[in-house]
Amino acid sequence: MKNHIGCCFLLIWASFGTNAQSVRKFDGALYVPNDGLPLAQAFDAKIADPSVYHLHVNKVYFIWGAKSPEQPAGVVASKYFPSMRNPDRNRTIEWYKKYHPDWIMYKEDRITPAYGFIYSYGGATPLDISNPKVRDYYLNEFILPAIKAGYKMVAMDNVSLSNMPKCVGHYSGTQWVPLYSGKKGDPAFHRDLVDWIQFLSDTLHPLGVGVAANIKVNDSPPDMVMKMLNAVDIWADETGFTHGGKNITDEAWEKTFSLLRKITPVKGYVCVNQVNGTVEKAPHEQIVWVMANFLLCRGPKSMLAITGFDTVHKKTMYQQFDYRPEMDVNIGEPLDAPYKDRSNAWVRAFQKGMVLVNPSSNDTVTVKLAKGKWKTLNGDLVSRKMVIPPASGVILMK
Repeated sequence: MKNHIGCCFLLIWASFGTNAQSVRKFDGALYVPNDGLPLAQAFDAKIADPSVYHLHVNKVYFIWGAKSPEQPAGVVASKYFPSMRNPDRNRTIEWYKKYHPDWIMYKEDRITPAYGFIYSYGGATPLDISNPKVRDYYLNEFILPAIKAGYKMVAMDNVSLSNMPKCVGHYSGTQWVPLYSGKKGDPAFHRDLVDWIQFLSDTLHPLGVGVAANIKVNDSPPDMVMKMLNAVDIWADETGFTHGGKNITDEAWEKTFSLLRKITPVKGYVCVNQVNGTVEKAPHEQIVWVMANFLLCRGPKSMLAITGFDTVHKKTMYQQFDYRPEMDVNIGEPLDAPYKDRSNAWVRAFQKGMVLVNPSSNDTVTVKLAKGKWKTLNGDLVSRKMVIPPASGVILMK
């Protein structure tokens, strides 16, 4: 099996070509405009007609987990992969126990597979991504065929620096091999996960393929967070500024904002926001909050995704295309970096307007405006000052 895998890997790699014309460094071919609200789509299984991506003022430029590499012009599709688990349902854990038992990761009890998630069909087999054989196998069996099918980006999901699945070790024959503590803050786990994602980038970039990753950065050391973010081309931030139907505020907002100020100027970024209920029926104030925060932090390759969240069943409403009339806004390109006003609101100027964000969950703030007439998304005219309630954002147009 070892030689078979290695030979197949080399054959598939060679089939991409090795001359200077066919092998190239990833050039970041994803186009994102500097103005408006560039959009990303989170999965597309329920979208029958992809022409909806181009029907409104603001367009879709990237699909996380696309069902097909064939998309309308200007839309980059990514192929979904669970970062530490087997992506093929036909290769069950019983299949791995038969053919590769030493690749299966278990929890601290040495019995329970470190699935992380259990679905209606069961759990996807957790794999030891520190093992070079596993890396080559994953690349050869799953990722390279997707690239040959036409995908220009891979979407690596659940890249959890906190070791959410609580991986601890695997067996070599009957011998238990411990790798990690199973707890947050494990340097060995951080190192192996970053190395695995960096391996993918180093391998795929010469093929002209980029790496996007849904990276969980909460409670992780800042240096490891930066190493992981620097290892990918696009960070898909599933927490965004509204998560599980609730707005992110106060210290949590400050932490997110501080990190984004380092990342968005130089890195692709998808800001995924889960609003309360369906997008169609979510409160106007929450939609504006999401858009204002995105504009406050956006960089040259930042994209916005707004999806609904069922607060009763705790379920995110991915897969469908969502758009609100408020999202037709375009206030041009940013003129400078965001800054903190005397009122403790955050402000950013644009060519045709400005955005204001009050991240406090308790305090109402009043922002003094530059001279002139300003118009809100509701069409209300304001001048001199703007009163912003707690956990609110405002988009003003000239």
